[in-house]
Amino acid sequence: MYIIIVGGGGVGFELARNLSEKNQDVVVIEKNPDKVRLFDEALDVMVIEGNGANAVVLERAGIKEADMLIAVTEVDEINIIACMLAKRYQVPITVARVRSSDYTEDAKVLTREQLGIDIVINPEREAAHEISRILHFPDASEIEYFNRGKVMMLGLHVSKEADITGQPLHKLPLPPGCIIVGISDGQDKFIIPGGQDVINPGEKIYLLGNSRVLKDISWLLHHEQTRVRQVIILGGGTMGLQLARLLEESKHDFSVKLVEKSEERCQYLSRELSRTMVLHGDASELQLYQEEEMSWADAVIAVTGDDRSNIIAGMLAKRFGVRKVICEVMQPQYVPIYNTLGIDSVINPRLVAASQILRLTRREDVVSLSILQNEKAEVLELVVPETARVAGKKIARINFPRGMLIGSIVRNGEVIIPHGETRLLPGDNLVVFALPEVSSMLGRFFAPAKEANGLGKLLHPEGE
Repeated sequence: MYIIIVGGGGVGFELARNLSEKNQDVVVIEKNPDKVRLFDEALDVMVIEGNGANAVVLERAGIKEADMLIAVTEVDEINIIACMLAKRYQVPITVARVRSSDYTEDAKVLTREQLGIDIVINPEREAAHEISRILHFPDASEIEYFNRGKVMMLGLHVSKEADITGQPLHKLPLPPGCIIVGISDGQDKFIIPGGQDVINPGEKIYLLGNSRVLKDISWLLHHEQTRVRQVIILGGGTMGLQLARLLEESKHDFSVKLVEKSEERCQYLSRELSRTMVLHGDASELQLYQEEEMSWADAVIAVTGDDRSNIIAGMLAKRFGVRKVICEVMQPQYVPIYNTLGIDSVINPRLVAASQILRLTRREDVVSLSILQNEKAEVLELVVPETARVAGKKIARINFPRGMLIGSIVRNGEVIIPHGETRLLPGDNLVVFALPEVSSMLGRFFAPAKEANGLGKLLHPEGE
């Protein structure tokens, strides 16, 4: 695909990096000269300095040949205008980052079609949804649902006391209906394991399986199930507000406090929220924790928008004995610091947004795509086409490369954990784990025959 990205901030950079690594044709438009230099130094993509809401600049970027335009600047209006112009040039797919509810609520005057937007993304809102899912299942550091909730993926840290350490996976007493699909040491090592691989204390495992089975998996980690009722949100920006709203709407009986250092913003939050206690204070100051007795909280969520403030807040929350701490992380280089502090849940809004958009660059049979927070694997939900190479074959005879694993199959509403003798059938809904170096090969196995033979437009070129 030929893709134009308008905006070279955090989301734009993540998208350009992911797409360029998969040999997509990418052009980035960015008006800030410093960011343009960063792209030139770090990525092998074409960068044009200019305003993406300008038709002349869009033509320089090749808008007439573009298959997709993705507008992810910090300004909603620029993103909308860029999409409107793209539609005038007959661009098939337009994606816009839109934060303001003025453009997304049902009561808006203009529709998406009139705005020229096919897909609206809001990284902060999607990240808030992810945090909400974790709070409903606090033993997990990451959680994803597939096939309308039938299949669940959990990221879990393994303690020294866990019974699953030190023995090959094929000997583990896992309950029927789940499988370990990934192991990470939190640093450089990430593997999609085989039966002979061993889990070590302190590593993070990824479990995939029937949602009913995984909802009662705490025994696997050798500790009591964590329960969250009282939640403190540090940071009243877009993500903090969205999260507070989600928790207010939840059937779970959450008691929520939100801490924001801007007094003016506190007044706005108090008007917007009905059951959340809004407090004025600085999330990185020790005095706040003592005054508000935050050690009583079951969970503390640090979403201040600043990595350093979130690190300090997370460290203080851990010091006061908070069992579940979740932190927003904007710069990937800070992730090892969180691991050192024992903060097992980090949320990167940029990766959340990238996952949403990257699915659009795949084939139509790819239902969803997630990028793990450590960026070392992708998880795809896809449907087996009738004419795919794998249709009708047993998994053992397909010769998938190491680094690619089918974790689950949903067939006629039933969740199946496959093995070598399992036969893949047309219409099967699969969840596939793949490392970056082999994810480009997915098209060889799962593309419809006419695409596999003809280098279909939506496949990764090097995978054909």
